[in-house]
Amino acid sequence: YVLPSMVSMLLSGFYSMVDGIFVGNAAGSQALAAINLVYPIQACMNATAFGLGVGGAVLMSKHMGSEEYEQADRAMGTTLSLLTIAGLGLMGFFWLTKDSIIHLLGATGEIAQYANEYISIIILCGIFPVLGNGVTPLIRNRGKTIEATLFMSSGLVTNILLDYVFVFRLRMGLAGAAIATIFAQAVSGILCFLLIAFKVNVLHIPKSSRYVDKQHSLKLLAMGVPMGLQFSITAIGSMVMQSANNALGTIYVSGFTAGMRIKSLMMCPFDALGAAVSTFLSQNYGACKLERIHDGYHKGVMVSILYGAFACVVMVFFGRIL
Repeated sequence: YVLPSMVSMLLSGFYSMVDGIFVGNAAGSQALAAINLVYPIQACMNATAFGLGVGGAVLMSKHMGSEEYEQADRAMGTTLSLLTIAGLGLMGFFWLTKDSIIHLLGATGEIAQYANEYISIIILCGIFPVLGNGVTPLIRNRGKTIEATLFMSSGLVTNILLDYVFVFRLRMGLAGAAIATIFAQAVSGILCFLLIAFKVNVLHIPKSSRYVDKQHSLKLLAMGVPMGLQFSITAIGSMVMQSANNALGTIYVSGFTAGMRIKSLMMCPFDALGAAVSTFLSQNYGACKLERIHDGYHKGVMVSILYGAFACVVMVFFGRIL
């Protein structure tokens, strides 16, 4: 479960890095700085969706461990419904506040114009990345980890190809990068829903479970909201740093952008490990296998420590090359 989840998280992290590579080379440092300026908005939307998705996967795992399959279906139906509501709500909230957020971050001149252009497209089509990031943990929870990874891979390849066409060939700048990213995430999300709807019977949700269940909603929010905050706390903190960096000029902002892209990518495995261990512990909790809970927790911590040491070496000794 961990390795496919880690690959999916790394692929998700590559989306923003791909945009940065193409935009930085084709449109210059100010356009690259604008992408990083609005990164916290993207990160908050994705983290909220991922938190709800992981929360739903944990709830489903508990019911599956207890062999309460009907309750697991209801948990999945509730998760999908809440993801849709959350996606639409986030789109509306950030659309109304995007100008204030850009101003609060201290952006001026061309950087502010670039940022507004990029984030407007991301927000208007924000339902696609929200649903895609939220549904992926549910699919992995039902044992379809290879399919989830393939869908993320197809989205990334689509993003690279469209970035090349829109940014380099058609010279659409930041608007082209935003359209490429949204279209790629839409492809990945639609493939996930097609898998749920038609391909695999175990993922098919019966009509009786396609509604928002109050009991499952409260449990899901109790787990999903803290997880979403955990995944987005770094992005929220970077907004404070960003406002200070903007006062230093475009060169500093661009350097910060490059560093943040690398750091975000290197942190993805931690999120994958946390999601995988949470799901593993929940399923064994439902099955009353307490020894496996203790064993899984400690092994998860050890893997996290080992990866942390590896990430430290990479960023310290190869950071300049990256």
